[in-house]
Amino acid sequence: MATLIDNIHRRVHARFHPSHGHRHATRDSYMTLTIRNLPLGTTENDVFEHIRRQRPDSDPIVNPLTKETNQRTLCAVVTIRQETDERCKALRDRLNLTRIYPRHPAGEITDSAVMVSDEFLGVTTIAEHDDPQFDMYFVHGLGGHAFKSWSTDKGAPHMWPRDFLPDDVKARPLNPRKWEGQKLAGRFATVGYRASAMFASAATATVDKISQNFLNHLRADRTEGSKRPMYFACHSLGGLVVCQALIHALSEESNTLERFQDCQSTFFNGEECLVKGIFFFGTPFEGSRLARYASRIAKFLHGNGTLIDSLSIQSEDLNTIVARFDQMRNNPRTRIPIVIAYEMEPMFGMRFVTDPDSAMSSFDCQTIGIDGDHRTMIKMENNQDRSYRDVAEFIIRMIQRTLSGSSSIPPSPVTQCGREIFGELPFRQSPIRDESPPQDQGQNLEWPSTESSASNETSTARLSPYSQPVGLGIRNPNPEESNNSPGRSRSNIIPVRLNDMMPLNRVDGGREDNREFAMLSKFDVVFLLDDTGSMMEAVPSSNGNCETRERSKWDEMIESMRYIVDIVTHYDRDGVDVHFFCNEDKDEFGIQDGQRVLDLLTNEVSPDEIGGGTFIAERLWTILTAYIDRFESYRRRMGDRSPPPEKPKMLNIIVITDGAADDKDAVEDVIVGAARRLDELRALPNQVGIQFLQIGKDEAASRWLKKLDDDLNVNHGIRDMVDTRPWDRADQIDKSLQERLTNILLGGIDRARDME
Repeated sequence: MATLIDNIHRRVHARFHPSHGHRHATRDSYMTLTIRNLPLGTTENDVFEHIRRQRPDSDPIVNPLTKETNQRTLCAVVTIRQETDERCKALRDRLNLTRIYPRHPAGEITDSAVMVSDEFLGVTTIAEHDDPQFDMYFVHGLGGHAFKSWSTDKGAPHMWPRDFLPDDVKARPLNPRKWEGQKLAGRFATVGYRASAMFASAATATVDKISQNFLNHLRADRTEGSKRPMYFACHSLGGLVVCQALIHALSEESNTLERFQDCQSTFFNGEECLVKGIFFFGTPFEGSRLARYASRIAKFLHGNGTLIDSLSIQSEDLNTIVARFDQMRNNPRTRIPIVIAYEMEPMFGMRFVTDPDSAMSSFDCQTIGIDGDHRTMIKMENNQDRSYRDVAEFIIRMIQRTLSGSSSIPPSPVTQCGREIFGELPFRQSPIRDESPPQDQGQNLEWPSTESSASNETSTARLSPYSQPVGLGIRNPNPEESNNSPGRSRSNIIPVRLNDMMPLNRVDGGREDNREFAMLSKFDVVFLLDDTGSMMEAVPSSNGNCETRERSKWDEMIESMRYIVDIVTHYDRDGVDVHFFCNEDKDEFGIQDGQRVLDLLTNEVSPDEIGGGTFIAERLWTILTAYIDRFESYRRRMGDRSPPPEKPKMLNIIVITDGAADDKDAVEDVIVGAARRLDELRALPNQVGIQFLQIGKDEAASRWLKKLDDDLNVNHGIRDMVDTRPWDRADQIDKSLQERLTNILLGGIDRARDME
């Protein structure tokens, strides 16, 4: 829709100001082409040289070649550069129907011509790993383009589904619990279809007709017998096209219609639905307020106003598609996880093409806001773009959580664990197999799932999707089925994800604003964890009595860490460090996944049962001294320009302990000494922060930690770099989960929060 409106503005402008069309003729123009029917054995260099022979100044960028569906020819996606659009088109036409003869052909070369186009119609593979486990299709919107819609506009185009996402996917494990195990591998493709609103066409008159053509493209792409799971990323109208296509392909009544009968072999593996997830970008499930405006202009320009009318508010066709798709995706036979992304900026600074409410309100699912308007929300410029990182993480986790349990993936030691994972993760495998959650769910957060409300009502033992941890002052409503269940194994503990722990905002339906956590991106986060014998002691309940089944301080720390690790690993991109009081040989650096932190605590490290005291000073001194030495070296070389010194990030140390230290005076001396060095170096006030989090209710320990927080800076005339927080304190219970987590994670580095 955004592309359509943008095109309408251009055509209206060109119609009344024709002389302005060549204003930017001196800029370089780029065109991305598909070159199909290449002989086997053709290399990127063969294609490069062939284009240069046609026009030496074309400066082509040739991407890795992929096999076409017939497995007998190759396809190349190439970007060419010329002075004008007209010269790009001339080179495109010149290349079409030429012949390429590879230097090292694989087999007999047939005398066939290549087909060159910039339309990207049908399915085009843009990236493919060896031995792919899944297919992911990117579907553009109304008036869009299969390649251009997802790529940048300035200079040589960067297309994140081709240039960034495959590398990030390949770096992640199939099993999110086993980083050293089998890696993800996939095939990434665009689906182009004719959906121009500027030209009236019976073939594109309605969403239903477009969806039927879309199904034909998919059936042609999926070779006979292909059982690879499928994922879709859809923009705007593309989301409705996919919804309508899946209604035709997956619904029970499709078996009775001859034109849809062969869809069963394309979309099912036996009884397992092969559609494993859909990511919607700005899809107007409740219509667009700009559709009426766009329809009038399209009709004025003799375009396809009928198609645009179907996207208007209260459109009967639209309501039918949404209702039938929601019914289908909650059917046990075709349950499909979805994520909805919505634009956070209006088009042209005036109005939203797809209001956030229209994008989110039709389904109960995960949502994510993306910087940009309706058009730019899918044009991520680099792999460090905040929106790209968030989107990529959602996509990768969706794939991990559904692919591990798919019977369409050959069994391996990695995939065998899939069933135990799905009891705790948001996207569930086909319900034909046993998917009942473990009996030891306890405090594990129940992620939003795609199950129907009826099925949810029958599972009263499960917690709310927004349950809060015992360690943060919220009591478990059903302690008999909680963390202390005999069947619980710590190895099954997973982190609570950042985007799913925040309560719903009852005013606008969105999640609480978590932008304050972004401050963590400026800091290296270091955990210093108490693994001394005192952590084996039981935690008293709120009424002062021990619980029926004793819960140790170590258990309490692990439970609370579930709510921290995903936040810090999300914002500290180069990974967090984890140190232990006793088990120094288990220290680990640069951890980029919260699950790894929990694995350390549950599978590899346990409290020192022999005892021997709680000594913090030496470990804290080691961390502080190493960092301040590095910072001092940077300060000495600040004036250097060749090469400039690397500036260390600021440091956020989070010490989790019961506070019963046996070297209290030494700890105070270490902190005072570090603060004085930082003052001498004129470091920023929050260059280093130390957050003490107390586990348990030892009053003497609480008094000492409070002294570190409130008295050290006053008594010694130094900066205030310490904050202390108990996990469980009565005056914190009425605060939201986000507010408590923000205070915990930022208290040592944000003086305003320290003073609260």
